[in-house]
Amino acid sequence: MFQKKPKLTDTPETDKDTSAPYEQKLESRVKPMTTTGGTRSFGIDNSARTKAAPYGAAAETKKEGSKLHVGADIHLKGEITACDRLIVEGKVEASMTSKEIEISESGMFNGTVDIDTADISGKFDGTMKARKRLVIRKTGCVTGTISYGEIEIEPGGEIGGSMQKIAGEQPNLLTAMEKDKDEAEESQAERESA
Repeated sequence: MFQKKPKLTDTPETDKDTSAPYEQKLESRVKPMTTTGGTRSFGIDNSARTKAAPYGAAAETKKEGSKLHVGADIHLKGEITACDRLIVEGKVEASMTSKEIEISESGMFNGTVDIDTADISGKFDGTMKARKRLVIRKTGCVTGTISYGEIEIEPGGEIGGSMQKIAGEQPNLLTAMEKDKDEAEESQAERESA
């Protein structure tokens, strides 16, 4: 009435001598691609995974924010908005408001930035407002109208133009520039109508 179910195994039920090479082949196919610190990755970066939430709790989410990476052979022009971090290895001619900008040795930025922190290893020319911190590396060159909360210049780093230390909280530079432009346009329209 009841039949015995066959055992499910990875090895055939034959003599032991023939099963050993088969098990060895199977084992080598199943090995993880890399082993780091006792964890198996199987080609996936485990640090990028979200941790499982305990029952009844929300899952942990990793949020880096928005990031724009301009590669070495890229030339970008325009206005950059909604970008938390900009990494420049190519050439950028733009205006932007953001949290961080990093200009690598091969990078060039020409324009207006209103930023929390700036790390310059390449070239910057224009108007910069680094509300918190400006770091100019030994290969960096910054010219133009610069205002900063704190500044650090490594030996070999270059800075030129007009500099001003920011005292306390400052309004957003791009918003202030747009407001000045709008006021100028309004006053010109009033003069033309009169």
